[in-house]
Amino acid sequence: MKKYSQDFKDYARRMREIRLLSTPDLRDIQSADDYSRVLVNNFSRIGELAEENRKLIDAYIKPLIVSEAIVTDQMRHQLEFFLRLLVKDSSFEEVDVHLSDFLNDHFFIEEIQEAKSSDENTHVIAMAKKVKRDYLLVSALTRYYNTEIDTIRTKAIENRNALACYLKKENFALLNDKAKGDALQYSLMGALLYENILNVMPEDYWQPCLDILAQATSILNDPFYRENLPGYDWNSYEFRIYYYGSFLAYSLLPERIAKEAYAYAQKAVDFLSHCTNEAILLTVGIEQEQSLLYMASVQARYTPAREACDFFYRAFEERNKNDHSFIGIDQNLDTASSYLNVAKIMKLELTEKDYDRFYEIEKSTLDYLYHVPKSSDKYLKCITLFINLPTYFQEVPNAMTMEEFCVSAFAAIHPPTYVHINMVARFAECMTRHLLQGRPELFIGFPGCTTVEQVNAAKDRIIYYAYHSALCHDIGKMFIIDTISMYGRNLLDDEFSIIKNHPVIGATIAMEHPSTREYVDVIKGHHIWHDCSRGYPSGFDTFKSPYKTIIDIVLVADCLDAATDTVGRSYSKGKTLDDFEKEIQEGSGTHYAMFIVDLFKQPGFREDITYLLSEGRQKLYCETFRLLKRNEA
Repeated sequence: MKKYSQDFKDYARRMREIRLLSTPDLRDIQSADDYSRVLVNNFSRIGELAEENRKLIDAYIKPLIVSEAIVTDQMRHQLEFFLRLLVKDSSFEEVDVHLSDFLNDHFFIEEIQEAKSSDENTHVIAMAKKVKRDYLLVSALTRYYNTEIDTIRTKAIENRNALACYLKKENFALLNDKAKGDALQYSLMGALLYENILNVMPEDYWQPCLDILAQATSILNDPFYRENLPGYDWNSYEFRIYYYGSFLAYSLLPERIAKEAYAYAQKAVDFLSHCTNEAILLTVGIEQEQSLLYMASVQARYTPAREACDFFYRAFEERNKNDHSFIGIDQNLDTASSYLNVAKIMKLELTEKDYDRFYEIEKSTLDYLYHVPKSSDKYLKCITLFINLPTYFQEVPNAMTMEEFCVSAFAAIHPPTYVHINMVARFAECMTRHLLQGRPELFIGFPGCTTVEQVNAAKDRIIYYAYHSALCHDIGKMFIIDTISMYGRNLLDDEFSIIKNHPVIGATIAMEHPSTREYVDVIKGHHIWHDCSRGYPSGFDTFKSPYKTIIDIVLVADCLDAATDTVGRSYSKGKTLDDFEKEIQEGSGTHYAMFIVDLFKQPGFREDITYLLSEGRQKLYCETFRLLKRNEA
């Protein structure tokens, strides 16, 4: 048992080390050359750590999967210990949340039924853990714009309702204290399954959530439950009712439901005003609840959107830019997204003052992320909250475009992706320029170009399009950055599915904004093979797009950078240009367009692409270092 425990602890330690190595502290790096060397060395080290992690999974996890062995009580105990290391209950630090989900789904799927047949208390505790896992999964998938979220949410609500059956007095009285506490806490957590729903839903959709909160309130006020569980923290239970109820304000609500959310938010504010419970005060600030109060108030039609936005911005101005506590994160990121949220969903009539505010929010939130200590267990919370900003983003005069914001965001939260999208853009620009010189007819069909003469007249516009569409091709990855950053082991099937969704996520976001709307076809199609026989997403026929040639170019540029880069790919060494050219020849006419093979045979093109792969890439790392250093200063 001690060996298992130490090995699992080592896995968690290595995952934390990998996170730090992938985003090195620039205070210890003095020059751009040092930065590129540090990254190469760091990712070499990441490869070594990942290999150790793969050995652990091969030794302990895979044998159980392959043999479909029955999980013994001892094995279950060891796996539960591992799960606690992967996701911290106290801080919700996500060391490896996807592996946690996988282990839960694979090894504990029969846990509830097994527990039911052996012991009622064990059964309730298992059901409570399932509700918690359901919430974490739903919360993650909401960020990913997952199309299956409604089905998963419905199933999660059913699981919660099954647990709630044990809150009936005749059942509750028979449980031990642990089972009683879990039944209370996680039945109430079911209310969070209705969080962050931005589609218009009818009033009756929300009623089950209100019923959960009403049931919890009834329990709170019933002496029976206090007498049956006198040592329980009823003070925290009361606050969670108000807190979870106020979270409804993060969703797009009908007026009546918004009034209910407002009432809970008001109770939460009043509670915090008199609270002396340090555990609550350290994790939830009254400022966050006041923001939720205003968000609910606007949707309830109690408060004009302008008044609420002014409140949010005043709260944002009062933030401590250097506070990276949970409360500081809320003030710097959640308050900013609340302002943008209300402005967008309430269709606020924007003024020049709002334009200035938008720019300040965009600039300041990016600056905040540059300065967040990467070693902090709160870093992932920052990333999660930050992702709300592009969700609520609007392009306005004198502020950033969506393209500018996303590119800058990648520099702040994941420099390897920032380098990648810039390299792909430069490759695409180079390929397009050479093809326009030798094969201009390939671009007939590009908007406004029905003849070669029109193509030649539009060369600058076509090159500009190729560069900027390539720069935007991976904006969907911003919403799945924790999966993209999974360097510590092989990806799970579910993680591959999440990554395969990034073209659709990116296209959905890009469609909302003038600066990125015309790039939607490239964003959506850059992982589809030239002949549309393979790739993702399925069902998108790139031959019907006027940007077909650009899509094929960005496909090649994306593969070229991924194949040749030695940073950000800890699991394999970069290929040479000759290796990649052979790959193109083998995939000509299927994976890659046939004109790409001819392009690589041109001496002038090879000279330019060789430069980009060597000096050009090195210069980009130097530019990235200077950008990060300037923003960290």
